[in-house]
Amino acid sequence: MSKIEVLIIALVIGVMGTLSGLAVMTARAHTRDITRLSQVREVQMGLEMYFQDHSAYPVSADYTALGQALTACLSADGFGAPCSASGPTPYIEYVPTPPTAGLDGASGCDDVENAYCFISGDEEYRIQFELERSNSALNLEKGANCATEEGLKAGACSALSTATE
Repeated sequence: MSKIEVLIIALVIGVMGTLSGLAVMTARAHTRDITRLSQVREVQMGLEMYFQDHSAYPVSADYTALGQALTACLSADGFGAPCSASGPTPYIEYVPTPPTAGLDGASGCDDVENAYCFISGDEEYRIQFELERSNSALNLEKGANCATEEGLKAGACSALSTATE
């Protein structure tokens, strides 16, 4: 085998290794985004169950980072500290925190970067979250996106239209 043949084989192996590495990184980013979307949907379902029972969403006048120590549970009292075993059945026993790998800090609140940020009035809510990649199937973009009572929307959340009390 000549030196040129060995170099060509080494080049082919190097290109294949690079492409494989890129495919793995893309798959990991996609998996993290799917996890984020699943978690946001879980919070939306909990909020809708809360709304059915109380005819209102839990009010939060300022953006609050979900899944932190003081917002780890969604119960009849709204988002709060971890659920107690003796209390009423929670709507969400454990509010998830987003996977932070790969994010650019496009969604943050309460001095927490890369968070699910929640604000609401009686009849509407906003959950701002970040994605690493755009999702054309859901019309979401890379960076900040918003979940509302009407569904998912591309871009940062808009202000609430109703007054919070």
